[in-house]
Amino acid sequence: MARGLLRHARLSRRQLIMFALASAAINGIITASVGAWLAQTYSTFQSRRQAIEVIAHQVYERRTRAGMVASAIRRDADVEEVRHRKQAYDEAYVDWNKNVMLSLFTIREVAGDLKFSALEPVFEDHLIAAMADVDRCITKAYDVRLQNGDAKSVLKNCGMPGLHQFVLDCGATFTNELYKLTQLTFIPFTGHFAETKALADQRIRKACIEDAPKPVLESGPSPAPTVPAEPPPAATSKDAPTVVLPPAAKEAGVPIPEAASPPALPK
Repeated sequence: MARGLLRHARLSRRQLIMFALASAAINGIITASVGAWLAQTYSTFQSRRQAIEVIAHQVYERRTRAGMVASAIRRDADVEEVRHRKQAYDEAYVDWNKNVMLSLFTIREVAGDLKFSALEPVFEDHLIAAMADVDRCITKAYDVRLQNGDAKSVLKNCGMPGLHQFVLDCGATFTNELYKLTQLTFIPFTGHFAETKALADQRIRKACIEDAPKPVLESGPSPAPTVPAEPPPAATSKDAPTVVLPPAAKEAGVPIPEAASPPALPK
């Protein structure tokens, strides 16, 4: 029966073998391409997830260590404990700053932008700026504590509680939305990623820009008002010095010189 089908299709055994080999080669190429694409997609997903986890770890570590220094100062802990906590915070501070550029690259890659992402200015101008304010606050309070000064007032004046909470809210929202953008999908050419990115941008801007705390002005003694100095009175003829001649000059009839008048101002 098979021979009858071959005769009816006018196919030789050689042609049938070539067709089978060609089909196997094409199927192998397609299978290898799809497998490579799936493996690359999963590898990219894994690397992005790990990068976002590193950013979240660094944000929470620096915030937590800053809170530990502030807590030790508020409860009047021993200087050695405050110094130990400050040293641990400094290590987290260095680790954060040496990875800032890598974090920006991660944000750019996760957002799907080749050159620049709209989320980078929010990350730099708001989250990083708030963490820098926290650093200045606890560093100033730490220096005052070492001098046995009122370090609690320093923390209060620079708004440490509000800054500490803002870093948590902004940092948690930022890393959470980036984590959502790394969601694994094998369906290309859909609008799901663009919709997720737009929602992420809205939530991040609300948490890091709209809900940002107002800057706290440090209280201190107000400077005394400056009173402008009054101009000196104009010289008159009465204020001119009196020229006294010796008696010999009077007898010789020497004329007394007149007081020099001030030069006239140009018109």
